[in-house]
Amino acid sequence: MTTQMRASAREMRHMVGRYLHARNCPGYAVNAVRDAIMAAQAEGYDAVSYMEDVREHYAGARTSFVAELQGDEIVLDGANTPAPLLAPALIDELALAVAAGARSVRVHKVPGVTLFAALSEYAAVRGVSVTLTRIADDAATIAASAVPPLATDPAALAAGPAMQRILRDGYEMDADQFWRLFHESNEALTPDSELSRRHAGTQIYDADGNLLGEASEEVYQHLRSASGTPDSAVFA
Repeated sequence: MTTQMRASAREMRHMVGRYLHARNCPGYAVNAVRDAIMAAQAEGYDAVSYMEDVREHYAGARTSFVAELQGDEIVLDGANTPAPLLAPALIDELALAVAAGARSVRVHKVPGVTLFAALSEYAAVRGVSVTLTRIADDAATIAASAVPPLATDPAALAAGPAMQRILRDGYEMDADQFWRLFHESNEALTPDSELSRRHAGTQIYDADGNLLGEASEEVYQHLRSASGTPDSAVFA
């Protein structure tokens, strides 16, 4: 019996987003947290399983750090919030730190902190690098620096090599886990939400017009910025 399966980037993106809604993750944060989880999963971290492991932490969760300057060091306190919820905020903080001339930050009180090491492409979309040195189970030092923007022609390159592979080949998953998440994520749907099952968001096509998948929120912004037409969507 087959125990592994491949799930498309489209299906996983919808399913993880619905799962976060069903677990009462703050609505304003769902898209960003979803995209960070998908990016980490693409880079080889089992972020989807960890997302399930911390399912009790989403309702009313914080999604930002308490930032302090201790001497010359920037310290980010996660207040015991699991890493997936803070991943988007981390990249924001790194981008600000690099812009201010800092070379590293220290994070602590973040369970699952090693997930951050699998955000190199997610961070590169924002123009920063991520190099993590683990200090403890919930603490790490993260070196950061500015990196050139990812290429946007063809559009699939804007997500980075790992996500480009996922757009082409999908995520390899345990079949039981996939169907468990599928059914649990459907708790977020209502009887009149057929559109939410079909809506694909911003789509990326290859040069031959074949649909590859959907862009994350950050990749979409990157594509729009590079296009010179920030008020319109970029589809290829």
